[in-house]
Amino acid sequence: MTPAGHTTPPGRTVTVAVLDTGIAPHPWWSGTDWFAEVSRDAADLPDADLDYRLDAQAGHGTFVAGLVLRAAPTARLIVARVLDADGVGDDLRLLRALGGPPGRADVINMSFGGYTLDDGPSPLVARVVATLARHRAIVAAAGNDASGRPYWPAALPEVIAVGALDAAGRPAAFTNRGRWVDTYAPGTDVTSTFLTFDGPRPAVRGIDPDAFDGYAIWSGTSFAAAAISGAIAAAMAKAGQHDGPGRHTNRDRPVRAPEDRR
Repeated sequence: MTPAGHTTPPGRTVTVAVLDTGIAPHPWWSGTDWFAEVSRDAADLPDADLDYRLDAQAGHGTFVAGLVLRAAPTARLIVARVLDADGVGDDLRLLRALGGPPGRADVINMSFGGYTLDDGPSPLVARVVATLARHRAIVAAAGNDASGRPYWPAALPEVIAVGALDAAGRPAAFTNRGRWVDTYAPGTDVTSTFLTFDGPRPAVRGIDPDAFDGYAIWSGTSFAAAAISGAIAAAMAKAGQHDGPGRHTNRDRPVRAPEDRR
């Protein structure tokens, strides 16, 4: 794997907001200006409940950040933690993030979502997203339940909803589908940046099932969305584009990471 570069080609630096579980230190971004500015509140915690085991969605934001930078190595990330280490968040956290610096990024990546009882979106989130999308690209994961139900915020008309492809280039068995899904990207057995962590489980035949040394393999629409966000950021940088394009394609209260499979 190749670490993110630190040189900037002709054109402006594109900013990408990663709204997720936060971000952990990693060689790919150590020494970068943007990581030095990441708040302690945006730390990606491996074991928030202190049970000596890796939390269900710990490292999710770190993994997503690596995928964005793989596609757009000169992008400047703005990181906000809107999910806990189990992948659970709410509208209030999301709205606070969107009302701050992350809401002013060129690309906003939201690798999470949820359903509602009436299959309708949160009116307030929908209103804020519609306003922000006038001048930036907003990308979200379509969800991993093999369902056609609207998954918010991905199903909002201003959001680029991303499903996952398998190794054969077909929609993955787990990906959500529907007319509201705009595009697909690879999302199975993806390798990216991760936490450094060693849990209590013993090694078996030389393989330690809960030891991670900064990289991992994971599957889910979260990572397909991150790839699309990175691709959009790279295209913006190449074009020297100053304002996000809003929508690139035609197309809740509680929210959570889409149960990506590690």
